[in-house]
Amino acid sequence: MEEAMRSRKLVSFLFGAMMAMAAVTGCGKQGTPAAGTSVQASESVNHTEQTAEAENGDTEGRTKQGHLVETLKLAGGTDWGAPSPYLNASRGPGSAKMNLVFASLIDEDETGDIPWLAQSWEMNGSDYTFTLFPDTKFHDGTPLTTEDVAFTIDYFREHPPVSNSLGAGDSFLIDHYTVVDDRTITITVKEAAADTLSSIGSFVIIPRHVWEKVEDPNTYTGDGYLTGSGAYRCTAYDGATGSYEFTAFDDFKGGKPAADRVLFVPVSDPLLAFENHEIDITGMPADLKDKYLSDPGIGVVEKANDMGYKLLINFEKCPGFLDLDQRKAVYAALDRQAVVDKVFRGAGSVGSAGYVPQGSLYYNDHVVAYPYDPEKAKSALESKNYEVTLLAADSGSDVDIAELIKQDLEAAGVKVTVAAYDSASRDEMVHAGNYEFALVGNGGWSNNPPKYMRTIFSDRSKNKGGNPHSMGPIGYSSDEITKLAEDQMREVDFEARRQMFQDLEYLVSEEVPLIVIANQSSYSMYRKDYYDGWMKTYAYQQTEQTRLSYMER
Repeated sequence: MEEAMRSRKLVSFLFGAMMAMAAVTGCGKQGTPAAGTSVQASESVNHTEQTAEAENGDTEGRTKQGHLVETLKLAGGTDWGAPSPYLNASRGPGSAKMNLVFASLIDEDETGDIPWLAQSWEMNGSDYTFTLFPDTKFHDGTPLTTEDVAFTIDYFREHPPVSNSLGAGDSFLIDHYTVVDDRTITITVKEAAADTLSSIGSFVIIPRHVWEKVEDPNTYTGDGYLTGSGAYRCTAYDGATGSYEFTAFDDFKGGKPAADRVLFVPVSDPLLAFENHEIDITGMPADLKDKYLSDPGIGVVEKANDMGYKLLINFEKCPGFLDLDQRKAVYAALDRQAVVDKVFRGAGSVGSAGYVPQGSLYYNDHVVAYPYDPEKAKSALESKNYEVTLLAADSGSDVDIAELIKQDLEAAGVKVTVAAYDSASRDEMVHAGNYEFALVGNGGWSNNPPKYMRTIFSDRSKNKGGNPHSMGPIGYSSDEITKLAEDQMREVDFEARRQMFQDLEYLVSEEVPLIVIANQSSYSMYRKDYYDGWMKTYAYQQTEQTRLSYMER
């Protein structure tokens, strides 16, 4: 406990210094930030200390509030938006913080779906019936009933949130619902598919008493805008410094929070901060893997091939590449193994032209392969006198990869200008089609390929997901790819679906609607003697972004 107290004092000091430089959106008594207010770190700590103790009182090895640890600290410093369904950034870190605060009906662990707000559920054709845990509440103490679930469906139909599993417009999944009683609701979908339970079980529930009078949720920061029903309340958020504080909500029925608080604090060097016990988990550099693996006190979570990079071509602005031979020549021009060796330090693999990475349950190792062949690329591209701008993010490995792409394409006779923006701006430009070539990198490539492949390649569904995985080619169309991408979603027999999906991979590798660069493996490391609850799920490898990582198991 001495280490925990020392860490807590250090974080309080960091938070206090941070808030002296910038105002923090504070939270009222019920953990709901009031617009235009601020809170000092000491206020947050006092509020935490007033939290009700565990039902059985203090036990040896637990905090005063009855949790396993006082504070879980992670590297912050980036603004991923307010943890509201309408204000969080679409990428994983933004959605993950929102999901700590706002709960869905079900979640998933290493093996499958598990209860979250819903204690149980039944499926009968197109009907999905969910029964809530008894005495479920929002953070302000208001009971959460199926009327709130029904309201959320109606509200999301009219105002789709950032992370939108229900679809929009004609593609909205739900046909209607029937409120059976305060705890039971039957949701009827237009068409049941393999992933329907996941889609309708994963939308977050918002409180009707807060949102029923809000006409523009995309700008709302008034009373209750962060009132959720998740295992943690947001008790401090500062976008200017990328800092967040979440405090345990012990009335959550789907499980018990593992920590009194979860903090995301600005650090200049995450590895140094981990060494100095300023944060509790961080990424492990590939070239230091042996050092940390030899330390028996260090726990490691491997995320194999989960980060991926793709090169998008806007065929409306670069119509010459509608010629399949020109797209194949781009593959031939790129030394993709150099990306793995020079940028990833060997921790990864050259990307599959079928998009799904090695190691995935759905991976097809018979897809078309495109070896590095600079002479072949030069003979196909040099005479075309192409000049393109390559859009990239200005963070992470993106610029280094973009420069390698530029080098290889210019060797093949394509003049390239790299334009780097922050990742949020880059994503907006890609979704708007404001690019010629674009390098897009994101995590989650090993998670649920059948779902995201549809949002990338189907002409009916692509570019509608609001996240990096939905970013597909613009100006390219294929009836055959679209049919396979849509049909596999309706196949409920697993083996039949996997075969259809592998056929889709092969077709994508033949048609080359985009260029898959490489997949990166990564590692998270933590101290086992302080907290050993970090985990992946069966469909998501990003440990720090999995809300079960913050729950007692």
